[in-house]
Amino acid sequence: MPTPYFTLDAQLRFHDKWLKIDLQRVFSPEGLSEMWNEMVKDEEITFNGEESAHPEDCTDCFGAQKKDESNDKEKKEEEDVSTSVHHSIIETWDWGRQPDETELKDCLTVLIEDQQKLSAQMAKSTLSAMRLRQRLVILERYLISLSHSMMEEKYKVRWKIPPSPPLPIVDNKSARPASKGVEGLARVGSRAALSFAFAFLRRAWRSGDDADLCSELLQESLDALRALPEATLFDEGTVSSVWLEVVERATKFLSDVHGSGSTKGSIPLQDQHLALAILLELAVQRGTLSQLLSAVLLLLRLWDSGTREMDNERSTQGTSAPLLPLLQRFHNIHSSKEEPGPEEEMEILGSPLSPNESFLRYLTLPQDNDLAIDLRQTAVVIMAHLDRLAAPCSPPQCSSPTSHKGSLQEVIGWGLLGWKLYANVNGPVQCKALSGLGVSQIVCSEKGFLILASSGAVYTQNYKSTTLAPMLVHALTSRKIVKLAAHPDGQHYLALSANGEVFSWGCGDGGRLGHGDTTYLEEPAVITAFTGKQTGKHVVHVACGSTYSAAITADGELYTWGRGNYGRLGHGSSEDQTIPMLVTALKGMKVLDVACGSGDAQTLAVTENGQVWSWGMGTMGSWVVEAATAVRPPKLVEKLPGPGHSEGVLWESVLCSTD
Repeated sequence: MPTPYFTLDAQLRFHDKWLKIDLQRVFSPEGLSEMWNEMVKDEEITFNGEESAHPEDCTDCFGAQKKDESNDKEKKEEEDVSTSVHHSIIETWDWGRQPDETELKDCLTVLIEDQQKLSAQMAKSTLSAMRLRQRLVILERYLISLSHSMMEEKYKVRWKIPPSPPLPIVDNKSARPASKGVEGLARVGSRAALSFAFAFLRRAWRSGDDADLCSELLQESLDALRALPEATLFDEGTVSSVWLEVVERATKFLSDVHGSGSTKGSIPLQDQHLALAILLELAVQRGTLSQLLSAVLLLLRLWDSGTREMDNERSTQGTSAPLLPLLQRFHNIHSSKEEPGPEEEMEILGSPLSPNESFLRYLTLPQDNDLAIDLRQTAVVIMAHLDRLAAPCSPPQCSSPTSHKGSLQEVIGWGLLGWKLYANVNGPVQCKALSGLGVSQIVCSEKGFLILASSGAVYTQNYKSTTLAPMLVHALTSRKIVKLAAHPDGQHYLALSANGEVFSWGCGDGGRLGHGDTTYLEEPAVITAFTGKQTGKHVVHVACGSTYSAAITADGELYTWGRGNYGRLGHGSSEDQTIPMLVTALKGMKVLDVACGSGDAQTLAVTENGQVWSWGMGTMGSWVVEAATAVRPPKLVEKLPGPGHSEGVLWESVLCSTD
C-alpha cells in the first residue's frame, strides 16, 4: 500500500503558537496525534491530490497536476518495462533454448533488484515509518518558528537607532599645549636617528657587510607597522608633526630603494621585499586614496620593470614579493557603512553579485605568508578592495526620474522576502538589492511579485525561488513597460507597454490571459485583441482580479475577460470570456479606473464625471449592494454614506479588497 505524500507549508500567523508548545509531547502517541491534527486543521499539511478548497478559483492549476501525472507516468513506465523484461525472458526459456549461466545470473539480478524495490516500498509504508515522518515534520515546523523568532529579534535590534554618545567635555583651561622646545628636541632626535639609520643601510648595502642587521632592522619596522590598526595616520590633525615628518622621510627613502638608481642592484632581494612591504604598509596607515593609488602604480611599475627582456630572455626576477599579509589586511577591512552578518542574512533578497564582488568572494589566498605572489595580481586585488570599500559611499545607480541625483531610493519590504520559510520578517527592512533598479512599481501575486524599473525592464521573484535576487523577464526586454498588474490571490500577470500593447502570462484558467484559451504560459505573450487598434483605442491601464482581468483604452472603454462568476465581468451574464470583451453597459462614458476583486468580490469602476459603478457579488451590509446577491450589469452607486461624503464628490480612483 503506497504511503500518502504530504508536504509542510508553514503559515506565518501560527509561528507564535508553535513556540509555546511542549516539544517533548511529540514523542508520545497522544501528543503526536494532537500536534499532527492541529497542523492539518491549520492547513499547514498539504496532501498531493487533495481537492481544492475553492474549486472555482484555480489555486494551483498546473503544479500539482503536472507532478502527479508525471509521477504516475514514470511508475507505469517502470512497471511496464520490468514486466516486459520478465515476460520476454520467461517466454524464451519456455519455448526456446535453455538459458546459459550468464542469462540465469542476469535474470537473478533483475529479480533481486525488484525484490529490493518492493521491500523498500513496503518498509516506507509501515506504521512506524509513517509516525517517524510525522514526528520529523513536527520538529521541522518547530524549528521554522524558532528560526523566524530569532530572525525577527535580529532585525528589531538592527532597526533600533542607538542613542548618540555624549560628546567628551573639553576643558580648554586645563589643556596644556606641548612646549615648542620639547617638540624641537623630538624633531632633532628623530632626524638624527633617521639619518643614521638610512646612512647605515646605504653603507651596508654598498659594502655587503652587516646584511643580517639590515634585514633585522627592516623586519622589526615592518612588524611594528603591521601591529597598528589601519589608517592611524589618516587624521593628520591629531598626529604630531614630528611623526608626519618621520613618515615622509621614510617614504621617500623607501621609494628611492625601488627607483632607477644604480644602488638598487646592490640591495639584497630580501631587503627589497621588506622595503616594499614597509612602503605599502605606510600607505595603508596614511589611508588616503592618493597614497593607495600611488602604491598600486608602484606595484605595476615594479612588475613591468621586472619583465623586461634581457639577452633575448624574459626576466621574471622582481615581479613577485611576499605580500600576502597586506592582502589579508585589506580583506579584513570593513567599510563603516557595511553591515556584515551571518550567512543566512544573504538569503533575504540579495542582489546579483557584481564582477568585482564575485572576484573577491571566490578569491582564495594561500596560507603561507612567506609565499611570493605576483605584483600585478597584488595590484588588482588591492584595486578590487578599494572598489568594495568605496561602493557604500558611491552615488547610487538609480535612474528613477523622481529621485534627485545622488540620492538613494529606499525600497522597504516585509513578509516573505526569501525562499526559506524562516525568511518571513515582520519588518520593515530595507531591500537594498532593489534600490539600484530605480523601482517605479511593485505588484504582488499569490506565488511571487513583479518589479517594474524606471527603465521599463521587468523583474520577477518567486517567494520560494532559489535565486538570490529578482530575475529579469527577458521576453519583455524589447519593450518599454509602463505598468504592471497582478492580484494578491491571483496567479497571472499583465504588463502594459508604452505603445499600448498588453502582455499576459501565468495561469490561464477561465481564460484570464485573454488569448482565447485556458493554457498556462511561462513567458509573456501579447494579447492580439488589443493589437492594431486605431487612435484612441490603445490600452492605457490594466488591472487583475484573482481569476479575471480588465483593461481601459485611451478613450475610456473598459474591457474585461476571464472568470465570469456572479457577473463580475459586467457583461450581464456569468459566462467566462477567453478574449477581452467590451463592457457595453458603460459605453459612452469615459472610464478612468477599474478595480478587480477576488473570489466572490465585486468589480468597481469610476468614470470621468466622478461616478462609481459596481457589479459582481455583493456582501451583506455592503454600501455597494444591499443584499448578498449577484449584480450582473454595472450598477451606479447612488450614494456613498459616511462623514465627509456628499453628492458633489468627484471620484478618480477605486480599490477592491481581497475579501
